[in-house]
Amino acid sequence: MTETGRLTAALDDAQATLRTARLLLHAHTPQHMVDILRTQLLQPTLSSCILFLFGGDSEDAQPGQRAYMELQGTWSKRVGSGVGSGIRLYLNNYADLMARLDSEEVVYFPHPRPIWVYFDPLVRGFLRAERARSLALITLKARGESIGVLLLASDRSNAFDTDDLERFHLISEYLALNLYAKLLTERQQRLGQHYAAMLNAVRDGVVMVLPFDKGGRVFIANRYFKRLFELDDHDGEGDSLIDLLNKMRIAENTRQELHATWLSLSPRAPGESRGEFHLVTGEGQPTDIAWYSAPVSQGTQVLGRIYTFHDVTPERTAQKLRAAFLSRLSHELRTPLTSIRGFAEFILEVSGDQLPSLAREYTAIILESARHLNTLFTDLIEITRAEAGELKLNRREAYLPDIIIDTVARLELHYREREQQVIMELDDDLPAVLVDVDRITQVVSNLLANAIKYSPEKGRIRVITTLISDAAALPRSAPPGVVLPAVMVMVRDQGKGLSRDEVEQVFMPFYRTESVKRERIEGAGLGLAVARSILEVHRGKIWAAPRGEVRGGCFIFTIPTP
Repeated sequence: MTETGRLTAALDDAQATLRTARLLLHAHTPQHMVDILRTQLLQPTLSSCILFLFGGDSEDAQPGQRAYMELQGTWSKRVGSGVGSGIRLYLNNYADLMARLDSEEVVYFPHPRPIWVYFDPLVRGFLRAERARSLALITLKARGESIGVLLLASDRSNAFDTDDLERFHLISEYLALNLYAKLLTERQQRLGQHYAAMLNAVRDGVVMVLPFDKGGRVFIANRYFKRLFELDDHDGEGDSLIDLLNKMRIAENTRQELHATWLSLSPRAPGESRGEFHLVTGEGQPTDIAWYSAPVSQGTQVLGRIYTFHDVTPERTAQKLRAAFLSRLSHELRTPLTSIRGFAEFILEVSGDQLPSLAREYTAIILESARHLNTLFTDLIEITRAEAGELKLNRREAYLPDIIIDTVARLELHYREREQQVIMELDDDLPAVLVDVDRITQVVSNLLANAIKYSPEKGRIRVITTLISDAAALPRSAPPGVVLPAVMVMVRDQGKGLSRDEVEQVFMPFYRTESVKRERIEGAGLGLAVARSILEVHRGKIWAAPRGEVRGGCFIFTIPTP
């Protein structure tokens, strides 16, 4: 062949390859791909073409390896297209051949004899029926992932030369990329279906938004969410978050509140947010909904934001019933308790000096026990009202350092009696906070009283205030969901402190640590539970730092700034 003839042939081959590659882009199935290869590119001497795709995870293989190859597209000169599709060849029978393919990418047998060594009787029988005399196996790889194998057979020996094999290898790369793209699409669809199935099984409303548009664009909204807010099945996906909010069946004032809150939450913002609102369902059923929002991250990258909606009506109903029960119980018990306390005070004031010493001592015990029971009832009611959302607050602007100074002054007799020092490290430039001063005074008083009680005599108690604007400035022990910016107050003492298990339980009602029980230190274990309830209705947080992070006892709380 002349030089011009060779160039012309090479150009024809290149054009045929490009034409085939374009056609493969529009192939819908592996069988369609095999038919395109046969009609557009493969030689007349070709007797068979088979496209195998890997499938199944092998229990004995390393991660990423497969258990079998499955015939997905076939053509035979003798019987035509599509014969034998679905037949599987299990790879544990072809370990040597797979290793060679993985290493060489193209394995060519120009004569029939070496072929039989590698295959089982089923394949050998098929190749004999096709009168295969030459065989080329080409691995299909894309992005480092093995997808399958292309088998090309001819009924002539030495049917393929080096140029043919290179051309087959090149077209196999187009074929692999096409298959890989379809494989990724199928995986994504399956993954989306799995996610949708899981979300639809959740008994909470769930919405995920991606960081597009103001407030985000809805990626997925589950079935329960749509049923809860009476949306159509096609509503949600693709809408902006604000468009979705406008479609939700809720009261207009609730819509406006959520509109302001959600627009302030960037889909890429790292913080969490939560709230509650009330709605009446289409059946006229009053319902309380608690919502929670948090970023969805992959490593350091924020992918979007998730919103969950939980029907808390049963919990709120139970809390209100419990609050009503305790309020009624407290009223019924306080009446005789007030009489007992009043009579005991009267006896001690009027006749205390005339009573025998034993009677005076017992009367004083009755009075102290009545006061203790009254405090216990009050604390229980405070906790229950806070949980039921019925704790009344008289909010006004105040400065936490002023509240702390006044509280320390009131407790001066208590810590001086134990020869302790209270050191106040207060920031004078802190912004005002909107609080119920009496309630916050109760929190500070409780924390200081505990520090006085559990610190050794002549010990030091520190009260420190700080303005926290960034989550990075919070202590390691801080829980999630701290609303910022906020004023942080830390009360540290020189007592034994708490273990990591104890800091999780110490805010539970009636919980007392083992060391406190052993030392028989008085207390009902309600003070910290009351403090947490009060701070939560102020949108604040309270927590304890465990031993190891700090020395001694350390309690911290935050109150958001306006």
